[in-house]
Amino acid sequence: MSGEIERQGGVIDKFIGDAIMALFGAPVAQGDAAARALAAALAMERALAGLNAELAAEGRPPLAIGVGINTAGVIAGNIGSHRRLNYSVIGDGVNLASRLQSLTRTPEYRTSIITSAATLAAVREKNFATRPLGTVAVKGRAEPVEIFAVDG
Repeated sequence: MSGEIERQGGVIDKFIGDAIMALFGAPVAQGDAAARALAAALAMERALAGLNAELAAEGRPPLAIGVGINTAGVIAGNIGSHRRLNYSVIGDGVNLASRLQSLTRTPEYRTSIITSAATLAAVREKNFATRPLGTVAVKGRAEPVEIFAVDG
């Protein structure tokens, strides 16, 4: 998964258990960061399909993936204390991406990639297959968020 993120110009911020937090457009700005993030998610899906074929051949159970993508202004920089600093991003936009990832477990959405309307608005080329999933109330937000499945 990390290889697919990096091939699209993403930067891995951290591994959190079995999750990967990746950044596009930081620390170096990218005019097409939103499209790169979507392309990376789709490439990760394809890579997982290949891995699952290998696992099936070995009689092992398949793995699943869930990706949440949001485009927003965040605070980026060295965060921590004088004893321990890490480059990272923080802010509402990061929290929303995490909430979107959690929504991929919702069976009726039938998707492993969920993105916000803000990400789709930031994509210049509209060559991603998406379908609206409606609006959802998200913890920590007063207003509902419009979300979309990314299918290809």
